[in-house]
Amino acid sequence: MPGEILILQGIQQAMSGETGLALSIFFSRYLVFVFAFIVAILGFWKKRRHLRKIVYEATWAALIAMIVATTTGHFFGRIRPYLVDTSIHALIPPPLTMYSFPSGHTATAFAAAVVLVYGNPSIGMLALLAAALIGFGRMATGVHYPTDVIAGALIGSLVGIIVHYVKIRHTIKKQQAPEPYAKHG
Repeated sequence: MPGEILILQGIQQAMSGETGLALSIFFSRYLVFVFAFIVAILGFWKKRRHLRKIVYEATWAALIAMIVATTTGHFFGRIRPYLVDTSIHALIPPPLTMYSFPSGHTATAFAAAVVLVYGNPSIGMLALLAAALIGFGRMATGVHYPTDVIAGALIGSLVGIIVHYVKIRHTIKKQQAPEPYAKHG
């Protein structure tokens, strides 16, 4: 953990200017909402019906990832960096829990982004970039260790892959199901 504190100190020092501070806070607190809003708009885009299905799948993946991350956090009980070391400054209001491992914001963003990669690679790659920036912001604001963000990214990615795989299997089974016999009366 001392090495992770040094990494966080370096990130906070590198992002200490007015612009760096503003970006850190935006990435940590608000980018996830901008990301969700854009994904929702994609889902309601009438000319892109395929995107609606992907957005639905991404939403489920994000929800499941948040549940997994929150449950895991209570199991591990790792205290947030700003509560452990006074040299790390919490640059945002305290999160709802004092547990930092894994990063729920990062897990949620990566779960949705991975599903979006399957559905539309160009949009998905932008979503992966946004997910990475969210994780970076969580470290820059002092609420997560690097391993919290890495674990969140792995959990979210795994959940995204599983949700997509389960959805694909369900679709294939549905397409292969025999047609019900017509009733003659």
